Amino acid sequence: MDRTTAPGKPANGIAVREVVTVVSDSDLLGDLFYGFARPLHGSWLNDDELIRLSREVFPSKPYCIVRNWMLLDVILSEPLRKELKARGQQPVVLYAQSVISHSSGTKAPGQSVCTSFQDFFDDGFFESDETLYILAGRGSRKHTNLRAIAALRASVKAA
Repeated sequence: MDRTTAPGKPANGIAVREVVTVVSDSDLLGDLFYGFARPLHGSWLNDDELIRLSREVFPSKPYCIVRNWMLLDVILSEPLRKELKARGQQPVVLYAQSVISHSSGTKAPGQSVCTSFQDFFDDGFFESDETLYILAGRGSRKHTNLRAIAALRASVKAA
């Protein structure tokens, strides 16, 4: 009995079809915005207090106060993870639905923001791109992939 097979056919003679799942950017964003995330809390100060405090505490550091935010732990390959670590960064991105105040004025109140990778994070303070983001109110944290981050950045840029 001959046990050789043709491509796409196993030894038992049954044809094999490869199933490919296509995930759209809309699906990726839907999972980001509506899928499970671990709830977190930022500062409970009101917006005016946060702006005043930020100006006093960080007079020479660009800052951005945000609400309705998510910390996104990005799943990376080991080589990419090592590259980030060598630059002193972590595979975490901040998405915020609403900017309250941006010290340099590059983002207007109400705009969304999606940062590059994390340089520093501690108890409601997230630093990236030479900007300190102050996390106000409720937020969340979840895992995602680079493709979802790219879709999110494109969505923020288009808005």
